Amino acid sequence: MVEQGWSFTSRERVVGATTVVELGGEVDILAATALGLRLDEITGSGHPDLVLDVRGVTFIDCCGISMLCRARRRTQVKAGRLRLAGVAESPSVLRLLRLTGLLSTFDLCLDPGADPGADPVFGLVGEAGADLRAEDGCPCTRPHAEGPGHPATPGAPTDSAVA
Repeated sequence: MVEQGWSFTSRERVVGATTVVELGGEVDILAATALGLRLDEITGSGHPDLVLDVRGVTFIDCCGISMLCRARRRTQVKAGRLRLAGVAESPSVLRLLRLTGLLSTFDLCLDPGADPGADPVFGLVGEAGADLRAEDGCPCTRPHAEGPGHPATPGAPTDSAVA
């Protein structure tokens, strides 16, 4: 966990083969520098499977967006997977991804309703050895976008309008 009197936090855990990082507070140049180092470790080997939960992010700037893009690029290079969770619950992240035109570049996990067996923070099943969704091998209980940036749930945010 990164939390040293700064205005951001991160909490990390592993569910099955997926690393889940919950981000909170202000993701600015200070946060992006510290968090970026850890994300580089996670995305640096094998086939990383990473979920970044941004629902607790209250502010994000261009350095934070750059950190997300770097993690996405590093994951793709290693034939891994990066998903953003909680974008709809974080107005600052949603707005900046829309303004920059980057919303459609990320795979989104959306939570249309609570799954009774799911983890309330991440919507992931179980603590270890999560049940995988048959159609895409993801432990996330949220429906995924039909295509990057295009939510599968009606009324969910898309990249077609700026907030």
